[in-house]
Amino acid sequence: MPIAPPPPLANPRAARTRRALFDAAAKLFVAQGYENTTMANIAAEAGTSRRTAFNHFPNKGDIPMLWVRQMADHAIEEVATTITDDISEGIRAYFRVISEAVESEPELSRQMMLGWTAALGPALYESQLLSDVTPYLKGGQERGQIHPWVDITVAARTLSDVLQGATFRWVREPDSVLHEMVDSGITLVLRAMTASD
Repeated sequence: MPIAPPPPLANPRAARTRRALFDAAAKLFVAQGYENTTMANIAAEAGTSRRTAFNHFPNKGDIPMLWVRQMADHAIEEVATTITDDISEGIRAYFRVISEAVESEPELSRQMMLGWTAALGPALYESQLLSDVTPYLKGGQERGQIHPWVDITVAARTLSDVLQGATFRWVREPDSVLHEMVDSGITLVLRAMTASD
């Protein structure tokens, strides 16, 4: 069954509890590793019960899904504040914000990627980023910035795969610069599908 991030919460108290659980998990993942952290550990660190923890995160693998969604939401907000008609620049900016967020907390990011992999994310899960990137691509195609023959679904998946592949490489090669790898790959894909004068 595909894994998706927990849905947003309208109840402020529930949202605070989920945030406390997420923050506790992040702290423990960095301190002792994803594999060595249990939901009971997370509940204790957050000052809540195991039952409450499982109500918010039925599976420990749901926590990395929320981590990705939070970074993507932040990237959408950042890109929305930057007015640009250049679809390529908007897409590059979106992926740059995410890759820089990953780089800003390297050990947390590595542990979250390990958790995502342990939850079979790469095999079971359609990237959450597709719903973010697809409207940009459709808009670019409507404005003539992207070739009409480009399959938007394939393009969105390819862009998402660039980030995923670069992030896995970055986890294996800690001295690499993630945002540079991502930007190079995204630029290459965009050049193949953007219309030039």
